[in-house]
Amino acid sequence: MDRFIFNITLSHRVDEKNRKVSLTTPGTNAAASRVLTEEDFYKIMDQNMAKVEKFTLGQVQELRRKIGQLEKRVSALDTNDLQEVGLLQDATDTMAESFLRLEKYVNINFMGFHKILKKHDKYVPSNPCKTVYITRLHAQAWVRGDYSDVVVRLSSIYASLRNDHVAEANTDPSQSFLRSTSKYWVKTKDVSRVKYEVLKHLPVFLQPGATGNSDAQFTNSVYVDNAPLELYHGRLDKGPGAIALRFRWYGPGDPNVVFVERKTHKDKWMGEVSAKERFMVRLASRPRLI
Repeated sequence: MDRFIFNITLSHRVDEKNRKVSLTTPGTNAAASRVLTEEDFYKIMDQNMAKVEKFTLGQVQELRRKIGQLEKRVSALDTNDLQEVGLLQDATDTMAESFLRLEKYVNINFMGFHKILKKHDKYVPSNPCKTVYITRLHAQAWVRGDYSDVVVRLSSIYASLRNDHVAEANTDPSQSFLRSTSKYWVKTKDVSRVKYEVLKHLPVFLQPGATGNSDAQFTNSVYVDNAPLELYHGRLDKGPGAIALRFRWYGPGDPNVVFVERKTHKDKWMGEVSAKERFMVRLASRPRLI
């Protein structure tokens, strides 16, 4: 995959009058650098963005095809056949690692384009192009692509190999429960790696999405407070009995129903457990409730 990484660095020799900038390409020295016009630079950017997109989409398509083959083998699996289970486990591990490498490839190239454009605008301030290209970059299929189906399918394969049992859904509309959570900071570039390490041992909690089940979903929250922001400051102080009151809904767009939630903080060291209570209301009823 690395052979497709776009690696062009801008030199300091800029001809502002003639709108030319010297570029050093991989495998060449400064003396061998060729002088390119702005039009040449834009052409190189367009070509390499198209190259990365074509390669990425091709790799994702191939991953999905191979996952489909694994799913067929798993569906016919006898879980008592430990040798076959081991072979499928190894094949799934390899597939997951390929997906993580592909994501790393995407991230490296995305940041590479950012840095190239930043240097271009630094050395050619009379013709900035970063803003325009960043907008285009975010619209590229290889950047905005939703690959959550790959995570969900890998999770399903691991669950089958573990012979997991499906848990019953909570159908209580009030959905009030005691709450005990542990939260961790994870760098954006490591999110998929963390997901992978978890799904090897626990199944993904499926979320309904526009294109099927997903491993994540949009979460929208509107917090309610008074003018002195008592609830806000109480939650910051983490005092006993501190309350957060909010409206919450999931997914993009306007919801049909929203949750009204009250979170009450309790000190864990005192042997108490924090609680979250909530009930559902229709969107049209929310103003009247407020």
